[in-house]
Amino acid sequence: MDYDSWNRALTEHFFPLREAAVPVYLSVDDVLLTELLTNHTQTATTLPTAAENFQTAIRSRVFGRDPFEGIASRARRWRRYGAAGHPPFIALLAATVLAASRMNRPGNTAVGRFSYYGPLRELLGLYEGSGMVDGYDVIVPTLWDHLKWWLTDHEQGRRGLPSAIPHPTQVNIGWSLSQAVLVGSDRAQVGLFLSAIGAQPGDSVPEAELLARFQEWVRLNRPSPRIQRALASPELRPILASILQQELTHYDGLPRNAAGLPCVPLSLTTAAGGFPYGIAVHIPSHLRLESLSLNGDIIRVPSGAEWLPLTPPDQKLTPGSALELTADTATLMLPARDLYVFQANDLVGKWTSVHTAEIGVPHRVLVRTAFAAQAEAVMLACGSDAVRQPRRVQLPPGWTLFSGYTPTRTTTVRGVVGPLAPLHQQLARLSGGLRIDGGKQTYLLGYAPDLVLPATSDGHPRTVTIDGVPLPLVSPVSTDTITIRLADRVHSVGEHQIEVGKRKLTFTLVERYRESVVLPLLALPPRSDKLATIPSRIPNSACPSAAAPWLPPGHLSGSFFGSYQRDPLPSTSLLRLGGSIYALGRNRLAAQLAPEAPAWTATMDHVPHAIDIEPLLAALPFQALWLLQVTSSQNARAWRAPIVQTGPYGPHSAPSGSWTILSEADWRRLTSGNITTSAAACAQDWTDYTAGK
Repeated sequence: MDYDSWNRALTEHFFPLREAAVPVYLSVDDVLLTELLTNHTQTATTLPTAAENFQTAIRSRVFGRDPFEGIASRARRWRRYGAAGHPPFIALLAATVLAASRMNRPGNTAVGRFSYYGPLRELLGLYEGSGMVDGYDVIVPTLWDHLKWWLTDHEQGRRGLPSAIPHPTQVNIGWSLSQAVLVGSDRAQVGLFLSAIGAQPGDSVPEAELLARFQEWVRLNRPSPRIQRALASPELRPILASILQQELTHYDGLPRNAAGLPCVPLSLTTAAGGFPYGIAVHIPSHLRLESLSLNGDIIRVPSGAEWLPLTPPDQKLTPGSALELTADTATLMLPARDLYVFQANDLVGKWTSVHTAEIGVPHRVLVRTAFAAQAEAVMLACGSDAVRQPRRVQLPPGWTLFSGYTPTRTTTVRGVVGPLAPLHQQLARLSGGLRIDGGKQTYLLGYAPDLVLPATSDGHPRTVTIDGVPLPLVSPVSTDTITIRLADRVHSVGEHQIEVGKRKLTFTLVERYRESVVLPLLALPPRSDKLATIPSRIPNSACPSAAAPWLPPGHLSGSFFGSYQRDPLPSTSLLRLGGSIYALGRNRLAAQLAPEAPAWTATMDHVPHAIDIEPLLAALPFQALWLLQVTSSQNARAWRAPIVQTGPYGPHSAPSGSWTILSEADWRRLTSGNITTSAAACAQDWTDYTAGK
């Protein structure tokens, strides 16, 4: 492969179109080079052959007294003329990361334990001289900036987000070092860590605290050796801390893999604590999974399902081993552990493993026998009565089972048995409250969440402020948690900020959504082929903008049409609102049913909402024969299908009929007079209507 072939292969590997805008690590090592060359040549390739091939390609473009200028010149032209095609510098940046991955190889001890430029010069073939390569300090950071511009501004996050960051002390080489710390598969592990500590989107946690909690999580979950080496390296620990902070910044509540697909944690299940063991997936409410494809089998996910038991690929699933299942829209992960805390789960019908024990809830505990005595001591320290070891349960060799563990308080415990302590490793967090579906930490006024402060190691309360006002705290008893009822302290609409030590939490209170409806009478244009121009020709009296009355931009096009293809309108009159609704009557009369909503809805994600449309129709001064749904967006496909009546009703009284959503194809056949579907019964009515009869 020549330079351009390597450049294309690396770009397509690291920067394909993604499911979500997530940080991308250009983590290149010799193993990846071997994989890419094997895929390109369709023949098995050894590590030395791949490394030599890549090295030859890079040296064909990087050479001479100003080795990087050739690629830098191409990069400037590429950006100046619209960034068409692949960025021409990806292979060079990959070479700088490859050099960082080789820094601590045994063969490089002669050039220093943490030497970077030695491996780089060897890779580029620049043997004359030592130290920094000429032009590196200017050109290479500029190329990282080009990559950042391409991902964020040109591609708008569709191919991922930049993750290269400078080193606190290694100013020039920090960008490349930051890419060598984690590979793409490690990203899911970081996401699972954030989920385990109860992190929420928008959280702010100091880097030092994040790193300390991550080190504790690694002791429990045993992630990749690369992560463990980074934690053990004094030079890489600051970079790892910055990466954790960066991942927290982009965390949306779901762990994600390198491709941006969600990683959903699996739970171990058991009938009594022993064999046979199974697995179940806990489906987050904001993750819309319709089906899973496992081992070639399609598993339908029931609508609204919270837990879904699965058949493990190995019927003799054994505790202590990791399991990863790739579905069509998600990755399911069961981490390897030395201790499992089980709770009874009515939805699954078995005992199901959880992250940490809860106060007042009975648990069973499966632990490696080497930690059994320590686990029993922790359970007693957490206030539980004496636990027992069931004798008639078949257990794996080297494991011990405890039952009857019901903690009454928490304590500070580290290591393998940490999850036995309620709120183990949890951050201060918001809990409860009446939260708005679709909003990020948005709650109704009067129903603010509680603030839960986990126990501290010294038993002293943390400094807490609410909107800048210090909060007097009652010292906790021993090492118990503190719960502060914010609904008693925060009474105003708007954003509120809580500081717990150096950690910041924000939430927003909004007023109730009291819907008001206006019914402006409209005159339809004389010809039916102009019907689709209603939104642009008739002003919206409820909202002067061209967008739908209350849905924010980006949630309009196709949202109504797509949702009703999956969920047909029921026989009741409850109608989910996805745009403007027009009631059409005889004598060219029409009325727009336009709900109004407060401005806070425009700052949130799509908020599910429904209006009861039949009382509105009954209040009309004319008989509504047809309902037309119209959405607005910035593209030409703004108009969507109508709702048609399938049963008559009299004017000035509650309708007795039902309504049906037509597909887009049915609607076009209806307006063209060519009806071949179940809507045929409406064809003559529509023909009469458009003819003015």
